[in-house]
Amino acid sequence: MKAMQRFRQQSEEEHYWPSFTDIMSSLVFVLFFFIVILFVKQIISAKEWDEQLVTAAASLTEKQGLLESSERSLSEINRELAEKKKEMAGLEKSLADRQANIDQLQAQLAKDQLSLKQKENELTDVKSRLEEISLLRLSLLEEVKGSIEEELGTIFKTNGPSVAIDDNANLMIQSSLLFAKGSSEISETGRKMLRQFSLAFQKILSNPSVRENIDSITISGYADSDDNFENNYVLSCERAIAVVIAMMKENPALEKSYGSFFQASGFSEFRPLVKETDETAKSKNRRIQISINIKDSQIQDIIGDYTSKRP
Repeated sequence: MKAMQRFRQQSEEEHYWPSFTDIMSSLVFVLFFFIVILFVKQIISAKEWDEQLVTAAASLTEKQGLLESSERSLSEINRELAEKKKEMAGLEKSLADRQANIDQLQAQLAKDQLSLKQKENELTDVKSRLEEISLLRLSLLEEVKGSIEEELGTIFKTNGPSVAIDDNANLMIQSSLLFAKGSSEISETGRKMLRQFSLAFQKILSNPSVRENIDSITISGYADSDDNFENNYVLSCERAIAVVIAMMKENPALEKSYGSFFQASGFSEFRPLVKETDETAKSKNRRIQISINIKDSQIQDIIGDYTSKRP
């Protein structure tokens, strides 16, 4: 009985271990299979990873290239920006300098405008004073003209247009009343006329208020164009001198007291009164002119006073 139990136990043990071995073998096989699958999968994954790694490396290289290019661009931009900043600083300095120059010019302009205003005021004052002198001169000429007309009224009436007086108190005498044609010798009738002139001028010059404003009395001779200008110069000058001498001889008091006021000049055929178309026109140009020159000393004083005040 015991032997039988032992046999049965032994038999059960024999049947048990092979089954366990089979199971373990199967498990090992399955495990190996899984390991193989995992290995294959790992190989495939490694290959994919390598491909991805290569792609990633290529992408990284490209990105690094782009980054380097961007860095170079950024460096170039920074360099250009630095240059622009430098240019901007230069422009700002130039603008500041120009603004300072503008401010200086504006200040100078304001100063010049003020100076111009002062000059305008000064010139207005000078103009006013010159106008006063002009009015005084005109008044004096009117007074002299009135005196001459009063003293020589009979001569004007007797000789008509051959003796005239203009607005500047200049006496115009046709040469035919004093000289023969081409001659500088005064006729007897002419001497009598010049004596009246000398008396009239003596009376005019004897008035201190009039005399102090008279600079000179000019006797001017004018000829026509019949001869050459050299001979006409000589004739016009000789006639003017002859008139001055005749007045002094006819009235010695005039020469003694007021001889320094008189002067003679000749203008030949130049400065004609009219165009010489015929003998009548030529006779008008052959003339003696007696001009009373008013002193301009007051005007010169005004101008001198103005210029002396200028910087």
